[in-house]
Amino acid sequence: MASSRSSTSTALWAHLLRKDTPSSTPGTSSDSLNPPIVPLDRTGTSMRMLLHDTQANFEKFSGRIDLMTNCIESTKQEIVAVKSLFEEQNEKLSMEIIDLVNRSQREVQKTVASPAQANELETLRKELSSTDLRIQGLDHRLDAIHLVGDSSTS
Repeated sequence: MASSRSSTSTALWAHLLRKDTPSSTPGTSSDSLNPPIVPLDRTGTSMRMLLHDTQANFEKFSGRIDLMTNCIESTKQEIVAVKSLFEEQNEKLSMEIIDLVNRSQREVQKTVASPAQANELETLRKELSSTDLRIQGLDHRLDAIHLVGDSSTS
């Protein structure tokens, strides 16, 4: 890599320092108007070339940074969108679960609050109460008959 760079640099300098270019006649006014073909300052020329190369690399780097920044921004927007969708779905799922639990609880309360046998048990209780009253009435009559029977035998 270093040898190819030095050969390129050598070829460039050889081209810049070529002396076989036709020159105008000395003493004419065109010499003062045209800049010299050979650089007067090799170090300055090298520095300018390096600066231009650095600027070109910096512009490429800036372009890549801009592209990466744009990608990051779009990724952030997508993350925000996914986050909001996730929150909406989570809220929706939570509400569905709460509704299901509430419906289940209401059904259980309906069943426990009025069992299926409650009506039959109430009817049976009334019948037993009425039967109890009859038995008590019969018991009083038997007691009265017993008293009458005991008083007549004595």
